[in-house]
Amino acid sequence: MPIVGGRELLRGATRGAYAVPGFNVSNLEMALGVLDAAEGERAPIFLQFNASNLEHFGGVDLAAAVGRRLAERAAVPVAVHLDHGADAALLREALRHGFTSLMFDGSTAPLERNLRETQAAAALALAAGVAIEAELGHVGGREPGVVTSEAVLTEPEVAQRFVEETGVDSLAVSVGTAHGLAGVVRLDLVRELRAATRDLPLVLHGGSGVSRRDLRDAVAAGIRKVNISSELHRAFAGALDGATDAGDPRAALRHAREAVAVVAADRIVLLGARGRG
Repeated sequence: MPIVGGRELLRGATRGAYAVPGFNVSNLEMALGVLDAAEGERAPIFLQFNASNLEHFGGVDLAAAVGRRLAERAAVPVAVHLDHGADAALLREALRHGFTSLMFDGSTAPLERNLRETQAAAALALAAGVAIEAELGHVGGREPGVVTSEAVLTEPEVAQRFVEETGVDSLAVSVGTAHGLAGVVRLDLVRELRAATRDLPLVLHGGSGVSRRDLRDAVAAGIRKVNISSELHRAFAGALDGATDAGDPRAALRHAREAVAVVAADRIVLLGARGRG
């Protein structure tokens, strides 16, 4: 199937009132595992790379080459997404190497700086015909490759202004979750943000560790993309633990790939994305 852009996936999620999973992967087997799940459940996905993932892959160029090739041969729609892009230089490099969706994260900066830098990032994305995600408020917690500080909830009035002045395609919001394996979703705040941003696709970061009920209710309240990283990495590492044959690691890697696919498939179904691809 031809590789797709983030805007196409978000439009489908908005029409169908479901959330597209954004799976952060840091090696080939993890990427293959989430694609196994996506194809098995006939679901669209974002195949995502943050700064730590890019480093582990060997750079933006290698991650893009692998991500694009996997997306092109997949039987379901796959967008190759830069997660938590910290500056314009990284966004430009990602565009140059073929990423089809971008996130600029200025959430740790003061509001006016975040506005100004997000506007510049949105202009880059618009010129390239690529969707841009931004973050307002700040999702705290800890995750390799993600700059975090103390969580700051997203204010609906500020979100309205931010969206109007930046023209972003989607907005990552801070509604109680955290990067890592923690968080409770403030559903009332999700609803207020959805109204304030006129049904702009809202993104939930820190989807790992959130209760099944909270994830379902968050989608019903207006979340249209959910990022999942820690759960995948924990499943992969757990499957490898004690399973590696000193002479041939391939069996252990296949087992870890399967463990990732199980987690990814569960999240696909939970978010309502099954059968949407």
